Amino acid sequence: MRIWKLAPAIGALAIAGAAMAQPGAKPAYIAAKDLDALVAKTKDGLASARLPTGSPNHVVMLAHRTADGEVELHAKLADEIIVRSGHAKIQVGGRVTGQRQTAPDEFRGGTMTGGQVFELNPGDAIWVPVGQPHQVLVPKGGQITYTAAKFPG
Repeated sequence: MRIWKLAPAIGALAIAGAAMAQPGAKPAYIAAKDLDALVAKTKDGLASARLPTGSPNHVVMLAHRTADGEVELHAKLADEIIVRSGHAKIQVGGRVTGQRQTAPDEFRGGTMTGGQVFELNPGDAIWVPVGQPHQVLVPKGGQITYTAAKFPG
């Protein structure tokens, strides 16, 4: 009986989905071996590559770290991080002091205190909400490779 009450909402979602379609957009495929090659050489503990999405408004990055990352804070974007290989920790939340602005609404560096620490292992995923400082912490001698999709919040 309740399903009928949901029918208008389901119909509206279907129409909205069709309205958001990208006419003329084409799929972008990259084989796993080619993804690995994009981040094979690190500089200062990091290699990163922006992956094709078909839209300048959608950002997907592939990163390989062999050292701790800088503290990051995105004022208008959330991160969905999915671990491909390796192990690390990520600290999320808390306070940041001493960061610098690197682009509009983007901040890096500084010192982070507080927040939560999560273990990252292959296959794990973590959502970092808009405005939450975060830092990937790689153990000495370790490494991690992950995909980070960035979404407007």
